[in-house]
Amino acid sequence: MSRITNFQAIFRTGRFGRKAPGNHDISLVRSLKAVSNDGLTGGSNPANYIKNFVQLRKYFSNDGLTGGSNPANLFISSLRPWLLTLLLLLPAAAPHTNAGTEQPAVASHSISGYVSVKDGMDPSGLSISLFSVPGNFPGVPTEIVLTDSTGYFAFISAVRPPYLLKIEGSEGSGRVWFPALTPAAEKNISYPVTEKIVILHTNDQHFTHNKPDELKATLEEIRNSYDDVFLFSAGDIFVRHPLRWIVNGRLMRDQGWFGERSAFMINSMNELGYDLMTPGNHEFDYREPYTRQALDLADFPLIGANVEIFTDAFPPLHRYAILKTTTWRDMAVLGLTTVSGNKEGISENNILETVTNYISLRDSADLLVALTHIGLRRDRELAEAFSQFDLIVGGHSHDRLEEGEMINSVLIVHAGGNPHIVSDRHPALMGKVLLKMENGVIVSKEGRIIEILETTATARDQ
Repeated sequence: MSRITNFQAIFRTGRFGRKAPGNHDISLVRSLKAVSNDGLTGGSNPANYIKNFVQLRKYFSNDGLTGGSNPANLFISSLRPWLLTLLLLLPAAAPHTNAGTEQPAVASHSISGYVSVKDGMDPSGLSISLFSVPGNFPGVPTEIVLTDSTGYFAFISAVRPPYLLKIEGSEGSGRVWFPALTPAAEKNISYPVTEKIVILHTNDQHFTHNKPDELKATLEEIRNSYDDVFLFSAGDIFVRHPLRWIVNGRLMRDQGWFGERSAFMINSMNELGYDLMTPGNHEFDYREPYTRQALDLADFPLIGANVEIFTDAFPPLHRYAILKTTTWRDMAVLGLTTVSGNKEGISENNILETVTNYISLRDSADLLVALTHIGLRRDRELAEAFSQFDLIVGGHSHDRLEEGEMINSVLIVHAGGNPHIVSDRHPALMGKVLLKMENGVIVSKEGRIIEILETTATARDQ
């Protein structure tokens, strides 16, 4: 260690044992740093050199290092001119920390942009709250700012993204999601705030899983195009009739094949990322032990509010599921289904009575969806009886509703389905529902059917 470096270390570690006058918690070097914002040397400004010298001289002569007639202090005092010269020339000293104990600086994260409003609205004074997700929503926001007369806003926060912004004004509140990899560029937000939710759905596949690569590519394209995409099955992925265990014209008489094919269907659904399934009557007509073994492989919940399970041959069901969007909207999905086969340990309750018991889900949810396997006729009856549903995603009757049906403000969608035999010639069908919300209120519902073709490049609605 050089003499100058060693001398710096002496002052930094307080080996002179002195404290700054009038403050017993500030070391000598920290006190000297406070003389100038630029540190001990004060940068290259000559006035700062003089200012430092005056402060140092006052420090050393004010009950400081001279210390009267003490020989040790006299010796140090004799070195005073050299000490002052060194201190004025040394670079700024940082507060001392022991090796390995330095604390990392707190990084600040900024987010800014403009809120544009519709004609006739004043963009100023909109309240924008920043929440860290899922850390503190819907609790106390991390930051709150107001837009200026141009609609501009800016945050500087120690909280890392992802963020959820809540924009509040005269027409209610909307939410905007900013993921962890949000670019630093300014954001443009429209008020009222539009949120889009996509629900993809299949039904009545009956052991057929055609064009899996094209289907996977289509799902990836849609998921990359929207923040909130969910994938549902409305049931009947199995075939319950042994005489219809046919693959491309060949009858498969072995129940072992049923077990293998059932597991294959569930594993394929896991790979595609299904979020929910309401089992159909072909699942409830179980084959021991294969049905339970296959359904236990599911990475997604099985829901059915109107069915009671009293047997170990079939897995227990959830009544409903609550799914959250990226903007922390709650989507309640109620399962309703049909039982056939008169299997021991499975019973079906009245659908309308069941819905009456669960329709209160509407009170706490932003969206209410019925995922059903009861057929189009009963779905229509359900929509007529309960306008509280935003959407009914159905199956069982193999109806192909190209754009869905709107009944009593409830959108009903079915995606067709396959015959009860396996064939490479069956189409791969998937329904797509696009729900648009403005400030948390649904303003439009659109349904369509996507037929997965070998040449399918994209399935996104422009």
